[in-house]
Amino acid sequence: MRDRFATLPLHYRFALVGSFVSLIGMLVVGDLVSRSIESGVVRNSAISSAVYMESFIAPLSQELAEARQFSPVTLARMRALLEQPPLSERVRSVKIWREGGFVAFASDAALIGQTFPPGDELRAAWKGQLSATFDELEGAESAAERQSGVPLLEVYNPIHSILTGKVIAVAEFYLVAPELEADLWTAKANAWAMVAAVTAVTFAALFGIVRAGSRTIAAQNRALAGRLEDLARVSAQNVALRARVQGAAQRVSEMNERQMRRISAELHDGPAQALALASLRLDSLLRRASVAGDDAEARALRETLNAALSDVRDLCRGLTLPELEGLGVAQTLDRAIGAHERRTGTTVQRDDTAGPWPEVAPPHPILICLYRFVQEGLMNAFRHAPGAGVTVGCHVEAGRLRVDIADDGPGFDPDLRSDSVSGSGMGLAGMRERVESIGGEFRIRAVPGAGVRLSISLPLEEMR
Repeated sequence: MRDRFATLPLHYRFALVGSFVSLIGMLVVGDLVSRSIESGVVRNSAISSAVYMESFIAPLSQELAEARQFSPVTLARMRALLEQPPLSERVRSVKIWREGGFVAFASDAALIGQTFPPGDELRAAWKGQLSATFDELEGAESAAERQSGVPLLEVYNPIHSILTGKVIAVAEFYLVAPELEADLWTAKANAWAMVAAVTAVTFAALFGIVRAGSRTIAAQNRALAGRLEDLARVSAQNVALRARVQGAAQRVSEMNERQMRRISAELHDGPAQALALASLRLDSLLRRASVAGDDAEARALRETLNAALSDVRDLCRGLTLPELEGLGVAQTLDRAIGAHERRTGTTVQRDDTAGPWPEVAPPHPILICLYRFVQEGLMNAFRHAPGAGVTVGCHVEAGRLRVDIADDGPGFDPDLRSDSVSGSGMGLAGMRERVESIGGEFRIRAVPGAGVRLSISLPLEEMR
């Protein structure tokens, strides 16, 4: 239900919640206003009635300043007064109270002389306060009035001594009030109508504002959704283009490797064989010319030919990669490290503290990249940090294959030498381009006096 409500338009949700809140608010405000109106109307009616009744009852009640109850003569006069118009038409019954809840006079003669627990209105009247209630007849002394079935205004009016001004008694009288009941219903109906109208107008105005805002938000959401679709489409195109670029870069890398193997074969079958044959014929020629074997010029010529042949063979070995097809990452790195150790006569440390090197077998272009990275990185360390300890590490980190080459040599400032060149002509920029062409990341950390660390990171999903 909550999920369904959350999917509704904003103005629908406001209509549901706002109507409930407005209804509750209308009921609370309407009840407070109607109660306030009733209290005011009842009090005003009670004041006017009290003034009217006091003019009749107060003069006859003065003897209570000295006596606890009325004399028979006063009782008769008061009863005769209440039984004659206009009091008999307006007053349903009267009680005159003494302190402690003692009934000194009552229209119902059976109540005279009885004592009842005083209520809040009676206690307030003894303090000099006028109080009144409409049609709320409580207490055992009001049983006869409750049974009358007529709307009554119950008024408690303190009676003061003419001489001292003290409250000497409390007159409780019940006024027949059908007009008051009608006035109250009319006033309450008008108040409820006004509260309902104000609530409806306020809710309608707020609903209009929220609906306009909801429509604006909906239009903006549609525009945003369209832009997101365009962005997703462009992003998908970029991903496809990036994949095509990486594929093209891999194919170019393979073509370069094939070209270097072809050049290596050409050098091996051409200049290398020619130099070897020239060296053999030189020895034969020197024997026929009876040149001594320790002749300085002959020795220099032979050494030059041998050096040229050695350089051509070294060049062939550098251009031609070992057979990498079908190998895993660990085997490829081992071959690159072994080839460097044989070529330079140095020892490279293998860091396996993070566990054995992965045996995953990636595509051939990635193997070529790994091999060339290790080959060029180790050669850079050999040429620029001779005698320094070199370590190669490999581990899987956050779904990526990471390979590190670190040395403890003198290091350098990467800002001053951003393209350190190795023996094969491939610098740091070239290494970065090769790695990034297959979707990898290349990092270098070099600090003068603190060595160099080269790192590459390749996504594992590209290796399956």
